[in-house]
Amino acid sequence: MEQYIDKLSLSSEIKLALRNIHITKVSDLDGLNYLTLAEKFPKGYNVTAIANELNSLGYLYPPENEISVYDISMSKRLQNSLIQNNILYLSQLSKRPREKILNFRNLGKSTMPELDSICQKYGIQIRSLASIKEAFDSCHFPATLHTIFFQNNIFCMDDFKHKNAHDLYAICQRDYALTMKTYYTLKKNGVMFEDWEDKYLFEILPKKKSSLIWQKYEISTVSQLPACNKQQLEEIISAFS
Repeated sequence: MEQYIDKLSLSSEIKLALRNIHITKVSDLDGLNYLTLAEKFPKGYNVTAIANELNSLGYLYPPENEISVYDISMSKRLQNSLIQNNILYLSQLSKRPREKILNFRNLGKSTMPELDSICQKYGIQIRSLASIKEAFDSCHFPATLHTIFFQNNIFCMDDFKHKNAHDLYAICQRDYALTMKTYYTLKKNGVMFEDWEDKYLFEILPKKKSSLIWQKYEISTVSQLPACNKQQLEEIISAFS
């Protein structure tokens, strides 16, 4: 029988907090730990208290081999700033751009050197969106794409090695138009994508044709093309000259 969060012996504040992130059943906690739960909450929640209460009932466990901000010697100002931004483990910092970390309340240029020193000691790398912009300077990508690259651990052209167009589609959050535009730009700048079991039309057709076919028929891959002989297929494609 399904167990619901509201039936557990949790404080009303924590039940409300869990409902706010759409966790209403015990099964919604499956696969989560302190770290992954913290990533689900926006800033301002006391994730430590929430995690500890769930842990006391046996529904949530600390992640293994992670370095807690509670176990490291650091100034109280820095520790409070990290906790207020749901940073419970150092590894979470590698998933945030330096620009965003610098905007943490009470964590400015005077506190950042302390955090950098701690991260260096424990092998945690804090990267900057500016470094991505510099690495892809010749592509003139919008800032939103720099953020998307950061989220997918793409920091330079070489990070596209051994990736295919379908990987790029996933990186671009399944936005076909953005994927197509990014693909052509990367190809123009020397990126070579590997083959996969299907083909996007933009891999085999000029940009204008693949774009028009997508806009008119919402056909994005070869496997989606209508079953027809080669001549009929060529007629469909040539209609978009």
